[in-house]
Amino acid sequence: MEKLLAIKKSINRRRPKFVRQEGTSKRMLQKVGWRKPKGYHSKIRRKFAGHRKMPNAGYRSPALVRGLNMQGLKPVLVQNVAEAAALVAKTDAAIIAKVGKKARVEILKKLVEAKVKILNILNPEKFIADVEAEVKKRKDEKKAKEEKKKKSKEESLKKAAEKKETEEKSEEDKKKEQAEEQRKVLAQPQ
Repeated sequence: MEKLLAIKKSINRRRPKFVRQEGTSKRMLQKVGWRKPKGYHSKIRRKFAGHRKMPNAGYRSPALVRGLNMQGLKPVLVQNVAEAAALVAKTDAAIIAKVGKKARVEILKKLVEAKVKILNILNPEKFIADVEAEVKKRKDEKKAKEEKKKKSKEESLKKAAEKKETEEKSEEDKKKEQAEEQRKVLAQPQ
């Protein structure tokens, strides 16, 4: 297996980057990738010396290590915890798909527990710790915000009650003043 991986590595080293005809001069063709040249006069199709190489079987990796990474592990896309549980540590390497942080942490915990190599996260333990700290911080902020909101609501209710009391007192004072004025008016000799 190691010998085959070494052969694959040497083949990868000498394999050119296959760019389609006119791919270097026309920007819109750079993103497309390889297409076989079909032109009658095409120098690449006719394999003239000094022109670009075309893909062929000689650039292919040995069949036993085809699709494996350089450690000899098969990369597998993992999208949920069930897929993470199905991986075998000796033969598979995990690539975690685009999922939310919560699901990613659960998948990572499962993979770390099973000792499966993870290709797209360098330090899974640190990632898990960082995400959990971030979640805790967010919860604390939310709790503090709710408490602040609750306090402000209580204060506003208290102020409203005080305002209502002062309005009631002022109404009572007005009634008393009116009653006194009426008494004065009635008490005055005519």
